[in-house]
Amino acid sequence: MTLITDDDPDLNPFQGSLSSDPAYFPTLSGTDAPVNPARAYLLSLNSPRSRQTMASFLGIVAGMLGAGNVDTCSWGSLRRHHVMGITELLRDTGRVTATVNTYLSALKGVAKEAWMLRLMDVESFQHIRAVRNLRGSRLPAGRALPPEEIRALFAVCEADRSCLGPRDAAMLAVILGCGLRRSEAVGLDLRDVVTQDRALRVLGKGNKERLAYVPDGAWQRLQIWIDAVRGETPGPLFTRIRRFGDVTLNRLTDQAVYHILQVRQGQAGIGRCSPHDLRRTFATAMLDNGEDLITVKDAMGHASVTTTQQYDRRGESRLRAARDRLNLTS
Repeated sequence: MTLITDDDPDLNPFQGSLSSDPAYFPTLSGTDAPVNPARAYLLSLNSPRSRQTMASFLGIVAGMLGAGNVDTCSWGSLRRHHVMGITELLRDTGRVTATVNTYLSALKGVAKEAWMLRLMDVESFQHIRAVRNLRGSRLPAGRALPPEEIRALFAVCEADRSCLGPRDAAMLAVILGCGLRRSEAVGLDLRDVVTQDRALRVLGKGNKERLAYVPDGAWQRLQIWIDAVRGETPGPLFTRIRRFGDVTLNRLTDQAVYHILQVRQGQAGIGRCSPHDLRRTFATAMLDNGEDLITVKDAMGHASVTTTQQYDRRGESRLRAARDRLNLTS
């Protein structure tokens, strides 16, 4: 069995943190150095993960514009023909439509900041804002796990007699049973467990709080983790465990969740899946049980049912069943 530990430096909660980068925070001084519009745009984003993603995208665009990096790019000189050329080049290099449109959204956001900082005239900004998103779609990413793979995944967690087994089983059960994002799962504290309602107080995107009601199986695994291993000490709900079963009060990171699932799926011998596939599995199962879209939207913390519909994987099984019933050539 592959050994899982939380001592991997890749799981350092401060590694790659944008908050540790002084370039993200404009310094007050006696000079009149202009604020970088790209940095201002990144600071306007609510999610650290969004900031990280958009910073990467803008770095690529800066290179395409010959600037080298985000900080040396003259964003105030950006014009409509630059933006249209970038989107075409991105599409030609194989980026999918949704990804190209995300780049376009970032560029429009930077242009708005440049205009607000008086580094771009209003006409140039309006011309950039008028650039239309690319049209088209691709097959949805990810998958919903079938019941046999879910059973195999939890079987390997429960077969692990170390402290890691109950923690991993509880964490994956909460993500799957409540449809949480991995950032929401690691953001939970012990105080967020609402015992009387058998629910979790979850802080989601846009700083919006919701109650996630926990199914029986997930609740039992969560109680085993708290009562038998973690204890009642205030702090993060899901914590790092060092070698020899040393349970800490250090919060797990997003990357740790991904790492744990990758190891467990390898042990279970199931197909590749990501933490977000557990969220897709939750949505598909809820809809398959007859729950309406509004209920599923609220449970997942979505702002729109359109987003929720993208998580529905029932159509794939229906198409496979229709294929198996079709008999035209024999």
